[in-house]
Amino acid sequence: MSGSALVVGLPVLPALVVGHVHHLRYRPRRRAFSHQHYQWLVDLDDPPRLPKLLRQFADLRAVDHLSGPADLAALKAEVLERVRAEGVAVPSDARVVVLAHARVFGHVFDPMSAFWCLGPDGTVLAALVEVHNTYAGRHAYVVRPDERGRADIVKDFYVSPFTKVDGRYAVGLHLSPTRVSVSVGLSTDGSPVLTAAVAGSVRRASPAEVARVALRYPLMPQRVSALIKAHGIWLWLKRLPMTSRDRSVGNAGHAAATQRLEPPGRHTALTRGAVARALVRVAVAPLPVRVRHPDGTVFGGGRPDAPTLEITRPGLLYRRLETHPKIGLGEAFMAGEWRAADGTDLAELLTPFARRLDRLLPRPVLALRGVVERAHPVHQRNTPEGAKANIQAHYDLSNDLFAAFLDETMTYSSALFEPDRPVEEQDLADAQRRKIDAVLDAAGVTAGTRLLEIGTGWGELALRAAQRGSTVTTLTLSAEQRALAQAKIDAAGLSGLVEIRLSDYRSLLDGPEGAARFDAVVSVEMIEAVGEEFWPDYLQTIDRVLAPGGRAVIQAILMSHARLLATRRSHGWIQKHIFPGGLIPSVEALTEVACHTGLRVTQVERFGLHYAHTLRLWRAAFVQAWPQVRELGFDETFRRAWEFYLAYCEAGFAAGYLDVAHLTLRRVQ
Repeated sequence: MSGSALVVGLPVLPALVVGHVHHLRYRPRRRAFSHQHYQWLVDLDDPPRLPKLLRQFADLRAVDHLSGPADLAALKAEVLERVRAEGVAVPSDARVVVLAHARVFGHVFDPMSAFWCLGPDGTVLAALVEVHNTYAGRHAYVVRPDERGRADIVKDFYVSPFTKVDGRYAVGLHLSPTRVSVSVGLSTDGSPVLTAAVAGSVRRASPAEVARVALRYPLMPQRVSALIKAHGIWLWLKRLPMTSRDRSVGNAGHAAATQRLEPPGRHTALTRGAVARALVRVAVAPLPVRVRHPDGTVFGGGRPDAPTLEITRPGLLYRRLETHPKIGLGEAFMAGEWRAADGTDLAELLTPFARRLDRLLPRPVLALRGVVERAHPVHQRNTPEGAKANIQAHYDLSNDLFAAFLDETMTYSSALFEPDRPVEEQDLADAQRRKIDAVLDAAGVTAGTRLLEIGTGWGELALRAAQRGSTVTTLTLSAEQRALAQAKIDAAGLSGLVEIRLSDYRSLLDGPEGAARFDAVVSVEMIEAVGEEFWPDYLQTIDRVLAPGGRAVIQAILMSHARLLATRRSHGWIQKHIFPGGLIPSVEALTEVACHTGLRVTQVERFGLHYAHTLRLWRAAFVQAWPQVRELGFDETFRRAWEFYLAYCEAGFAAGYLDVAHLTLRRVQ
């Protein structure tokens, strides 16, 4: 970012900016369009005050921006927090002015909005440009424009299926008493791809002027949304190459995977959350928890000292739960619509819900879940191409991110603690090495063993196997993991014993029959990423490459078979935000699939409570390391998503809803 010497003058606020939106695509097909357009220009300390009738045409809401704060004062605080996080010194009396669309009849679509952070003399301290895509995703770029109002930033957010997540934006910002404009020009490899801009003249937002503009340009957000979709259809008809939003990884791959929140209130125009509100009361009535509303209302079956769920925005929360019950609770936490009250641990709050997951609601209500649940997205199928994209979406976020909360071994799976000592007294790294040794012992790995590992992680298992004298072939789809694992192997002087392949497990089937034979096969918490459709391929691969008398050991997260059957077709929060394409198996399902190979499950060693403690340690480390993680470019929505993910999983293992085990497979004689 360049230093800022830009000084601007302000019109009387609030104001309307009436003009045009311009869009020009240079390649691969040239297309330009321009439409009449208006936006609001508002000081967040001085929002519009309009007659009740006009508010339906001009409802500027904080929830439509950034993490979805409760009001404009909270939105200003978040803008300043994000700017300060980029190292910009902002005084307490700074002004924040936003150029954005307002809601019209409850609907808003704002492809690009801008926030100016101004000093008392009108100096632009920084600006924040927020981009929204048509998938309800949001991403904000903090910029420090130069004296001409220009800045250059790296693109790291998925906006359109016709544009990849890479390249650079040239940003232009102009703010004066008479005219306002914001422009972004995208280029890749030094060549322009497209330019988008909004520009217009300033009009004071008197009630009469608001009425005139609303009548002249009716249903502006709806119109903008329709025009963008029409533009997309034109590009599709012209057969422009498309990039899936879940397979698009750019200069900062993590950014493309964050902030894809469902907009609260979709499909709830009639009920406005009343159904979800009633069902939540039914669900928590028998639970040892309490639910507290902002007005002080408390319900639930818990005593005064019980874990307490504090709802901060009940209207948004309940409407979000009705929009998608299976995903809504986690997304509401990401959006800040509820939290664990002071003194309540998030995992302890979620554990009672996990214990009664199949009984939270009456059976007739549960029988209707198929009406609201959604199927897994087709693009998340774990085909060879899809599996690579799914793995990269999680494991290629950043090695530094995982290093911030994992132990020194960089092992991202359940540890195995000693049974005769309190877990609180044990070191996590020692427990991870103990788990790895248990896997290698069960597989019979000793000096001279030819070992195949499916799922390298960051290389600790391959390293310890090589230290035993084994020759190791290990497979991964994550370039980030492979780079760090290779560095560890090289540093230990074991590169002659370990080969790390960036390839799919199915690649082992490409060679001639009998070309690859291994004395042992191990795979630690990788089968969860395989997908039910490909479990047969996974076990058949192991069957084919395992030498006579060899053993395979799989560490797998497990759920009950009944729960698997009930949920395997529906798309959940974890799959949407954490592990695309993932599905947790049951022992029964894997045993059945193995029966179609020459392998049989001969032993199952369960240790689910060990995972609960592992996750508790990870979450504590993640929270403590958050300031460093934020410096990597991750935002507050990401922080809340990962806190919820780690606590949600911990609750599942603590309640017994989830389990983890070592499954030993041998060939049928």
